[in-house]
Amino acid sequence: MAPAKQTIEELQAEIARLSVALSESDSKLSDAEKMAHAMAAASRFMVNYSGEQATGKTVTLNVCLNPDCRDKTKLKWKEVEYPTYFYAIQLPAGAGISLTTNGVEYYHGETYEFDSITLAEMKSRVARCWDHEKSIHGDNENAYRKPTNIFVG
Repeated sequence: MAPAKQTIEELQAEIARLSVALSESDSKLSDAEKMAHAMAAASRFMVNYSGEQATGKTVTLNVCLNPDCRDKTKLKWKEVEYPTYFYAIQLPAGAGISLTTNGVEYYHGETYEFDSITLAEMKSRVARCWDHEKSIHGDNENAYRKPTNIFVG
């Protein structure tokens, strides 16, 4: 059953509105930000490249100064600025199509902007995916076989 004509027109208007918003957002990026994003996106075509590109921007995060405190009402917080980086998510075939952090999906092959703390976590998770893939399909294919003594004489 085809959607009503009015619904199609509303969807086309929404697409047009989002296209304008995207072009406005892209025009606000500096040349350095555009270059850093392009370099991070291009890194997915390089074999085993897991680099990030600095954006030149910072974000302010609240950091807990006493996280081991049992009384949650006495926690002390401080605002800290962290630099941000562009990073392209590159997952092995067996890892699925995305990584989920705090309910947000980060898809394979896409480039995202992360603060330095989140970047370290994402790079660690990607590396663990590749280590797992290597342990299954990598160099040591006989990891679970008993060693044998072969005598050639």
